[in-house]
Amino acid sequence: MHVPCLALLQVKAPSGIDPHVLEATLTRALNGDPTRPVVAELEWLPAWREGRGRRRRYAYVAVLQGAGEASELVRAAQRSAKRAVRKLYGEKCSARARTAEAGELPTLWCSVRGTPHRGLLASPAALSSIRRR
Repeated sequence: MHVPCLALLQVKAPSGIDPHVLEATLTRALNGDPTRPVVAELEWLPAWREGRGRRRRYAYVAVLQGAGEASELVRAAQRSAKRAVRKLYGEKCSARARTAEAGELPTLWCSVRGTPHRGLLASPAALSSIRRR
């Protein structure tokens, strides 16, 4: 069994689109890429303010699972998402992904699942960030 990886996916896309439609597009792109087998589950993080201009940044929490290390999964997710967004909305749109930092893990996990995950708090980095609060 592969250990899931929690990542943050930021997408620059046209400001008039529905974020849930973009979420479905990204989920299909990440799960359906035969060259980079990744199982992904996305959850949209609403922005505090609307973007200015023609493009807006959308943020998604991604639970990634597959063969390989977390950095490989995040790179594969970024490539697949960037390819899908550019194909659908044009060359000026982009996507980038990064692994979640230790301090972000409990918050991001709760945004996906709604309850804390006991396994996330077991990592030493997460424990040290919680002790500092």
